Amino acid sequence: MGKIIAIGGGFDGKDADLLVRHVIEVSGKEKPSFLLIPTTGFDNHGNDMLSRFANLGCEVDVLFLTHAYMTEDIIAQKIRTADVINVPGGNLGFAVRTWRKTGADRYLKEAYEQGKVLFGASSGSMCWFQEGYDDCGPENAFVFEQAMGLLPYCNCPHYEFGSWQSFNEAVKTRNISAIACENEAAICFIDDNRYILHASICPDARCWFFDANDGYKRYDLELHPEILAKL
Repeated sequence: MGKIIAIGGGFDGKDADLLVRHVIEVSGKEKPSFLLIPTTGFDNHGNDMLSRFANLGCEVDVLFLTHAYMTEDIIAQKIRTADVINVPGGNLGFAVRTWRKTGADRYLKEAYEQGKVLFGASSGSMCWFQEGYDDCGPENAFVFEQAMGLLPYCNCPHYEFGSWQSFNEAVKTRNISAIACENEAAICFIDDNRYILHASICPDARCWFFDANDGYKRYDLELHPEILAKL
């Protein structure tokens, strides 16, 4: 089993520090090596995770997959060296297509199978699932994008916001169950353990399960730990 922390969004400021410390704890290493893969943002990595991990004494690096100098050897070396891999928010479809084109998808799957920690918010959450519900279509239309398939569900972030609530009906067109996470909540798949992580500023943030075998009935995973445990 692998280690994935899928964040609906948020976790800023002090909560970002709490998240980083939790990721480090899950990694099992005192100072894990950290790799940022900002393909979702077209390799514009305006992301503070690098400095947060560096400030805790971790070695940090960035993998720019769109750069002309990139080779498969570099990709393999950077991913294989990392203990923790972070993908930020952005454009899910562009990221996954780029990963497949460059071969990064194979090494990310290898990292998952080796038990490295994969985490991210928004598109950085959706990318680990079979599908993601992203607003990266024409004129910011919502579309379903095929993703890495490490987790056998469809994923929707930012679920508490009105526009993302369109997921309630859109998900019924899929043939797999789904998980929707609100901002300030993360669903954690850590080996055989399943649990929800909350930001301190919003302890009531929720993660939801849509059961494809029950007409996509929606379940609050906080209230149904028996469902959470079996994901």
